[in-house]
Amino acid sequence: MDWKYKHFHQERVFPASLDLVVEAARTFMAESRGWGVTNTPDGFTAQGYSFAHRAIAILKIQAAADGTKVAVELLVERASSRGFMLLDVGGYYSIQIRKWLDGIQWSLHQKLTGSHEESTNPLVLAANKPAAYIFNGCLVFICVTFALYFLVTFVSALVGLLTGRLFLMGRDPLVIHGTWARILSALLLIFGAFLAWRIKRKA
Repeated sequence: MDWKYKHFHQERVFPASLDLVVEAARTFMAESRGWGVTNTPDGFTAQGYSFAHRAIAILKIQAAADGTKVAVELLVERASSRGFMLLDVGGYYSIQIRKWLDGIQWSLHQKLTGSHEESTNPLVLAANKPAAYIFNGCLVFICVTFALYFLVTFVSALVGLLTGRLFLMGRDPLVIHGTWARILSALLLIFGAFLAWRIKRKA
């Protein structure tokens, strides 16, 4: 398991020439996303931030039998100022990659038709949807809930280390006494300190 990056992958085939797709993909990532783009032999990389996490998108673009295939490998740093990401809650980053691929299709259409209609940009459409606000609100709520849970667990571990009585909150609360309570409390505190160190290091 990669503890530094969370990995995501998607790909799509576009019915257009390699040069057009490369240009459309580069334009979309640089202008619509505002990420720094660096060319590579088989495509390019783009770096920026997504939901407070530093991210690197590796786009490999190659000719296919029915057009041009774009493969997106997204590496998202787990540690950020908002916490440590173990799971992609709600499939947020998978959805983002799908929007990027839609955006490349939109950028390709703009180049082929000469249109400059920004309102059809998938990122603009997503931002204007009430569902997007609800989804983002749910993500914030989940993040706050996890933060509160970890805070309560940290306090319980501190009390358990000092008193030998560890209370673990959950669906079925668990209370541990004695030496095992102190050992488990110490392990929880060490793990919490490790996460805090990683987040501070990457902030």
